[in-house]
Amino acid sequence: MTFPLPDALIAALPGLDRLNIAIWFFDMRQQHIVWANRSALQLWDAPDLTALQERDFVVHDEAGRIRLSLYRAAFAEGRSVAESWILYPHGRPLSVHCHCSQLDPAWPDLMKVEASPQVGEADTLRSVEMLRHVREMVSLYDENGVVLMRNPAAAVALPKSEGDALLACLQDEKLLNELRMAAMESRGVRRIVDVHLADGSVARHQLQLFMVNDPASGESAMLISQHDVSDREKLLQLQRERSEELQSILDALPLPMLISEIDSGRIRYANRLAIELYGMWLGSSSEFIPTSASLYEHAADRKRFMDILLHQGQVIDFQTSLRDREQRRFDASLTGCLIDYRGIPCVLASILNISNILQREHALESALQNQRELAEMQGRFVSMVSHEYRTPLAVIDGIAQRMLRQPERFQGEQLRPRAQRLRDMVKHMVGLADSVLTLTRLEEGQLDIQRGPVRLVPLLTELVEQSQDVYPDCQIDLDFSADEVLEVDGDAELLHVVFSNLISNAIKYSPRWQRLALSCSAQEGLVCVTVRDWGVGIPLDEQDKLFTRFFRASTAQGIPGSGIGLALVKELVLRHGGEISVSSREDEGSVFTVLLPRSPAA
Repeated sequence: MTFPLPDALIAALPGLDRLNIAIWFFDMRQQHIVWANRSALQLWDAPDLTALQERDFVVHDEAGRIRLSLYRAAFAEGRSVAESWILYPHGRPLSVHCHCSQLDPAWPDLMKVEASPQVGEADTLRSVEMLRHVREMVSLYDENGVVLMRNPAAAVALPKSEGDALLACLQDEKLLNELRMAAMESRGVRRIVDVHLADGSVARHQLQLFMVNDPASGESAMLISQHDVSDREKLLQLQRERSEELQSILDALPLPMLISEIDSGRIRYANRLAIELYGMWLGSSSEFIPTSASLYEHAADRKRFMDILLHQGQVIDFQTSLRDREQRRFDASLTGCLIDYRGIPCVLASILNISNILQREHALESALQNQRELAEMQGRFVSMVSHEYRTPLAVIDGIAQRMLRQPERFQGEQLRPRAQRLRDMVKHMVGLADSVLTLTRLEEGQLDIQRGPVRLVPLLTELVEQSQDVYPDCQIDLDFSADEVLEVDGDAELLHVVFSNLISNAIKYSPRWQRLALSCSAQEGLVCVTVRDWGVGIPLDEQDKLFTRFFRASTAQGIPGSGIGLALVKELVLRHGGEISVSSREDEGSVFTVLLPRSPAA
């Protein structure tokens, strides 16, 4: 025993233990059983007191807490409480009749319970237990308003009266008579009224009143269930006021706004702009009931919008595609929130046309991407040009230093190869600078093309001979038809630059095979020139950038180059009204094809 019982009671415990009625003492503060006799142990199906005390008797529900407060109030007035309980000693419900009283005024928290099992129908037991646990106030009155029964929630909240307790609640005899008459004329009455509570306050309650027969006497009785709706009434009133204020604001906004029902999507309100842009006319003469779903180009977008809205309570910047009153598609940004519109759950949504914004964003993003690529390529170009200039400058500097240190050794014929070497280095540097300047002048429209008849076979033959003089180990095959006049109308000097670049690139990027194949032929008003190598090749995903200024393929790493040759070639070919294309596979070589308009005279 954890509770210090009075000595007189301790002496009486053996006698109580032999009684056939179940008796136990319950500590209402600590919420556990202090002592129980043998009959109580049998009722609880416990082997001994210790095992019973180890069970959890803590009240976890609102109905249990209300019941304890009723016991305390009754004990404070010197009254005892007799009522039916539902226990679960065997895991199955057991209905018992309990007489609860205060054990001793000196121990206000100690309650004595005398219990005896009672037989009842299962439905009756369930009904009684249900009424005890519901938070809604349920009362049964006779025709004179006298209380026949109240559940714990009603017993705590409603005023007590020996006479007409219902009139004590309403304090309006006319209203009470109206409710009684309405209940007798129909199956039930529902009304929101002012109710006076036990603590003297007044609250707004929703009452449901039914005329029934008292199960105990068979006489007519009134069954009333009620719950407090004061906060809800205030909230609804506030929402109504705010809805009216909101509607006036929405009508003045320069932004299309819609209010639609959550479930059906029916448009309940559209401001001026929404009506003008989307045809949401809501007049009573309209046979068509517009819905928010009709705005969406894709029905799945509305479902996604509603899923997010119901989950988060609001949606900001939901981008989708809508259609205006002319069924023209446009990109839109939706912002929405949940509201109560005239008692109906609705969605308030604003619509912003962002088609122009997205177009500008895409254009800006494309420009920025081009700028980033250009900056990256320019960086690589500067690095490559620096490398290209460093080597010939180092050669020039080395020759100059040796000539300064030993001038007597560089006389006559000994000076000639050094001078030629210096000229070759300078020519290489000048050629690189000329390529850059030529491409820049082309793009700026400052380079004039001096057109005239140009025979391609002699031009290509000259380039092949020059290349073989420089690269004697390289095998270059030139294939053409001797019977055809392969003549184009163009600038011979610029075409020389085109094919010189293609041939030198083919040699430069064929370090292992050292083999090239050129062909020249006529095709329906065009002259086709192909330059094929069996070199390192170009990755497929890089070929679309091949003719971009400063771009170099990943397979060109370690091979000198500036990345402007092919850009210059393409620009010159286009200025001649021709086309250039490439077909390549990594490690298998490349084929460059140039198509130029054939000369009319030819």
